[in-house]
Amino acid sequence: MQFRTIKNTPKSLVILCAMVLGIYSCKKDFGDINKAWDNKTYNATIPATYNYIASTMQDAGGLGTIYTSFLYQSTQLAAQYAQSGYRLDNLVGGSWDSYYYALSNYYKVMDLIAASPDSSKMTNIRAMLKTLLAYKALKTTTLFGDMPYSEAGKVFYGSANFRPAYDAQSTIFSSALDDLKWAIDNFSTSSDQISLGASETVFNGDITKWVKFANSARLRYALIMHDKDVAKADAVIAEALGKPLLAAGDNYGFYPANLPNAVYDRRGIYTGNSYVRMGSTMWHAMSSTDAADGSGIYDLRTKIFFEPNRDGDWLPYPMNPGISTPSETGGNAGGIVNDPYDESRLTTWVVSGVYKFAPLNFYYVADKTFPQLFITSAEVNFLKAEIYNRGIGGIAANPALAKQFYEEGITESVKFWYGLANSSAIWTVNKPASAPTALELTTMLSHPAVAYSATPATALEQIYKQSWIAFFHQPLEAWNLQRRTGGKTPAEALSPSSPVLNFNKLIYPTSETESNYDNWKAVTGGTNDEKVKPWFMP
Repeated sequence: MQFRTIKNTPKSLVILCAMVLGIYSCKKDFGDINKAWDNKTYNATIPATYNYIASTMQDAGGLGTIYTSFLYQSTQLAAQYAQSGYRLDNLVGGSWDSYYYALSNYYKVMDLIAASPDSSKMTNIRAMLKTLLAYKALKTTTLFGDMPYSEAGKVFYGSANFRPAYDAQSTIFSSALDDLKWAIDNFSTSSDQISLGASETVFNGDITKWVKFANSARLRYALIMHDKDVAKADAVIAEALGKPLLAAGDNYGFYPANLPNAVYDRRGIYTGNSYVRMGSTMWHAMSSTDAADGSGIYDLRTKIFFEPNRDGDWLPYPMNPGISTPSETGGNAGGIVNDPYDESRLTTWVVSGVYKFAPLNFYYVADKTFPQLFITSAEVNFLKAEIYNRGIGGIAANPALAKQFYEEGITESVKFWYGLANSSAIWTVNKPASAPTALELTTMLSHPAVAYSATPATALEQIYKQSWIAFFHQPLEAWNLQRRTGGKTPAEALSPSSPVLNFNKLIYPTSETESNYDNWKAVTGGTNDEKVKPWFMP
């Protein structure tokens, strides 16, 4: 079996022992391909342990709920018409644990590689592992801020490692970016490199994709940290622009169609206590008027992400509702379906009840084959557009190139969503074409609200706006963009009672206060506070 460990507590040793005696099964149907080469699961092996680490690249338990309950509202990608009953402090543990379980396995598998007589032929495996763990470290630290890093994940090596100290976020960024550089520089296409075969579930051993992924991730996080460590970030940006990055059509992530029996059922995170509707901020970023018939819509993705209300009207829920805002019904009662995300709509499109505000498109919510994205071509294009707009990374400002990458970013995002929606097996009503026409794209790009401005400051706002829209399926990345730019993504005033005002980070899970208290207190002062700004924020 693979080792799955908790990083720091005596109680964790009890859990670890139980797991060592049992058989751990990865989630999301990674189980069948998580077996050792000889089909035995009671010994730790390199392929099985690697595959477990790869499986943790999926959204961790609870993170999806944080998206709808908090991140959508905070980023204003969507609105909530009622207060969620979810408690944030009950939802943060999944992403935290996912990283530290993977980190413990990382050290174990690196030991196995070092001890193997074929160690010299496993450079690619090392590079894959370094890429995965660096990416997860960067993703996790953007969520929480300072966290255990250099001393963490080493419980296997003795009691001195039970309670790791926290590293500064700046240190984590620098170290993880260096690990990504090592991976990029050491990936090899040599025929003597050992393949993990079916256990390589991320890019199926495609080294070109691995290099693009690691380099594109490096570019993303260099932009996130840029204004806090200009020298380091500029050096990374200059290096990244000179190496392979995601190109047109490259949209990397976990696609259920490529994994045996895998599905990503997201409908549950849009129902229950996640009272999600299209918000006024997003509506005003996609439509030039408030015409209820949708005649002002100019963004080609609008009808893929959203749909009209029960009466066929495009009515957004205001981000700051007033006393005159009608109450939304939602939910189901007495056999009347008021829930636009109810599964019955697969067979009965028009439900019996009422929902007053435009919801997210039912098919976007219900389709179980949509991917969990790591990074996309659209994002990379917007990062390039920002670099050439601002003239950073040792690159002179170049408005023409900034405009080119800005338009390519929009085009890539629109094409991606048309293709994904068109390929949906369940999508029957108002199904989009497989791709927008050239005229449709030209019309959108030339619309006054989209056409790239000749004024650099205005153009930069446009880049952030379009990148924000493209992140609709990746709310965490939209949150990172919002925070690192100091709130320069589209926003309207929120209600003074909004639970996401000054929502700057996730609080640390209660396991830290219970098992790593002294180190937790040293970095927090004894108070879990989501208002504390992570290092990368202005």
